[in-house]
Amino acid sequence: MLSPRFEEALAFAARQHGAQTRHNTGTPYVSHLLATCAIVLEEGGGETAAIGALLHDVLEDQPTGRGALRDAFGEDVYRIVHDCTDADSVQRRQLTWLERKREHLGRMSTEAGAESLLVIAADKVCSLQSLVDDLHRFGPSLFERSVRSADELLWNYRGVLGVVESRLGERPVVVRLRRLVTEFQALTVQQQDR
Repeated sequence: MLSPRFEEALAFAARQHGAQTRHNTGTPYVSHLLATCAIVLEEGGGETAAIGALLHDVLEDQPTGRGALRDAFGEDVYRIVHDCTDADSVQRRQLTWLERKREHLGRMSTEAGAESLLVIAADKVCSLQSLVDDLHRFGPSLFERSVRSADELLWNYRGVLGVVESRLGERPVVVRLRRLVTEFQALTVQQQDR
């Protein structure tokens, strides 16, 4: 059962991300948070992991302070969100994308707990599924508007897959991520050959 704490997190996430949209489609960003949360719950994650899923991007994408997040939802949720965050809004101005991703992969490998890795895997499944769907819809022109190249994204998704495979084993969410990485790679190779 989910408690009022989950409802508070849902409302908090909707308020924080309410004006944000997915960069390629203009879809309300909260759809990504809800989908990530659904995967975590379907994988047997508890309420704390589900709340972490709802809030996993709040430090990266919004000017939410770490202390405010910890005060509102506790150390256990804060830890998951921290583990999911490659860099908060201040750190993003100081590091390149590649620096952020390398550092984050290192922290995932050594510091992230099982609940955090579950949320990370669910987040990547959700994001990569959207990206694959967009590739089917829009074709290679998708990357004409993208800040990151297909090769850069593939490198990062492979890195995350390596971490969650080694730490979570053959959970369904890991199997889904592996399938999506393979599909994304195949689609980008096909489109480069055209």
